[in-house]
Amino acid sequence: MIIAESTLTPETGEYGYLLALGEEYEWPPEWPYGWRCGPIGGDTAHILTDTDTGTITITIQTHDEPPPPETRPGWGPAEEISLHATEDTPVIYILGSGDFEEAEPDDGPLTLPTDQVPVWIRMRLYCRTTDPEPGVGDRDEHHLIQLWTAPQKPPVHPELTPSDLALRRSYKEDFDQSTAAWRQ
Repeated sequence: MIIAESTLTPETGEYGYLLALGEEYEWPPEWPYGWRCGPIGGDTAHILTDTDTGTITITIQTHDEPPPPETRPGWGPAEEISLHATEDTPVIYILGSGDFEEAEPDDGPLTLPTDQVPVWIRMRLYCRTTDPEPGVGDRDEHHLIQLWTAPQKPPVHPELTPSDLALRRSYKEDFDQSTAAWRQ
């Protein structure tokens, strides 16, 4: 059963956004190419968008148990990851050009479906858009994020293609700012 639901309509950019369930968050060291979402450390999810600068709609639901699958038309396949919450107030951060901008719902701060932290939270993500090709402007993009307490479990994602793996390697190489990378 749904405990609470909040909707945000932030302006986003080509880098997507973070859902942070802890105080520490960072720029994604690895892009989740081939997936819609991927973990950063134990308490943050990086969520990619099709909209490259424009408004998206994010609905966040908290549940007291695992919700049934979303069956309304238009939603893509669900992806799930486990996050270790260390704060009871999740925060959405829009990734800008090297910075983070907090996006807040109109109806007050988000809260987790628990009265104690730390705790494992399961996150399920659904996406839909009228134009799935990445691009500028309104793509009528909607994300549904469902959260509930659950023991840590393996993620659920589509299988990666060779192209996805190549993009991930390329990003990781570009992101690597170590001394060894500077010497090359």
